[in-house]
Amino acid sequence: MWVIFALLAALFSAATTLMLKRSVSEGGAVLSTAAFRVIAGVMLAVAFTVLGTWPPLPAPFWRTLGFVIPPEIGGMLCLTLALRTGDVSLVQPIMGLIPLMVMAGGVIFLHEVPSAYAVAGIVLVAMGLYFVGLRRGESWLAPIRSLATSRSSWYAVTATLFWTVTSLLHKVGIAIVGPMPWAVSLTLGSGVGLALALPLLAWKTGGIGAPPRAATWMRIVGLTGLFYAIQQVGLQNAMARSQAGYVIAVGSMSILLATAVGVLVLREEGGAHRITGALLVSGGVGLIALFG
Repeated sequence: MWVIFALLAALFSAATTLMLKRSVSEGGAVLSTAAFRVIAGVMLAVAFTVLGTWPPLPAPFWRTLGFVIPPEIGGMLCLTLALRTGDVSLVQPIMGLIPLMVMAGGVIFLHEVPSAYAVAGIVLVAMGLYFVGLRRGESWLAPIRSLATSRSSWYAVTATLFWTVTSLLHKVGIAIVGPMPWAVSLTLGSGVGLALALPLLAWKTGGIGAPPRAATWMRIVGLTGLFYAIQQVGLQNAMARSQAGYVIAVGSMSILLATAVGVLVLREEGGAHRITGALLVSGGVGLIALFG
């Protein structure tokens, strides 16, 4: 069952990414991210309040939520900076390290013991995501070499570290209150946190990127929020049922799905390396699903 939830998260994570690209073309990146997260948080809160029962929220829950929101926001901001200051082909392969780092963190901090076949699957997923991010004719060492010269690559490394931490803290929060209350709290909390940062952004930059076409922007952001809410339902329910490394590896198929849409629908540049990456990711996910 966890695989279905993880694939649901991957599908709607890709949809969220594609819609967010449209929303930031209409308005500021921080404003758009804060808006869609608040919208998603309200959707999740209303749905769970109507359909479920809120558990007690003890002190450990609030401590864990306080720990997870800063790296959650930090990861989003670092990824935005990475994509603004560097090529996607240099940034995206580095993000493929997340499944490996989450698996290692799960072993060390959560005492999760992955099977040998599942470890091999996670390695294949990471390798596949690396290849998917490369451009046609580009050296496969280019993203690694860029660490010596590119600030964007280090932003991507920092985002990877932040999101490794958040993935591990998800397991702690879910163990305290359950997957849906945690999804509501994380989504709404991170959105409110970003919204509170908007005055500082306006002071530092002179504006928040208010959209010139407000109605169009609001429709796009609303749809982004809906997709993100569904992604959180899948992710947190998968996390509640399986090891963090397994879930993040399968959920990383979102990068593959977004790339496929970019190549097939948006006519972005493709290449044989992306076919190789797709095969590696698919094989890795198959091993995790069968033996995880």
